[in-house]
Amino acid sequence: MNIWEKVALNMQKGSKQVATAAATFAERVRAEVAIVRLRLRMDEVSSRIAELHRTIGWKLVDLQKKNTLPKTTDQLLKDEDIVAAVVELADREQEIGELQEEIKNIQADIKTTFRYTEDRIL
Repeated sequence: MNIWEKVALNMQKGSKQVATAAATFAERVRAEVAIVRLRLRMDEVSSRIAELHRTIGWKLVDLQKKNTLPKTTDQLLKDEDIVAAVVELADREQEIGELQEEIKNIQADIKTTFRYTEDRIL
């Protein structure tokens, strides 16, 4: 094997390593972008939850100012605005839980993919 054949062989091995590293990097960036999108969605849902809390609070303050604040929570929960806000609040909290679970799954996939790629490079 002459020197040029060795150079060509080393160049091929090097280009395979660079291609593998580039593929790993691209996959990692793709996963990180997906995580950022999910976190932005979580922020939107959290702001909606805060808005629902404010709605419930405003309704309570309004009822108190009118001296129509019920004596028990059962009567309070019969108010249609409060009931609608509580129902939507439960939905949004469930959505946040699902988004967090999806983020965990993506992060687990990243670790698995990264380890697999490292094994292939060596």
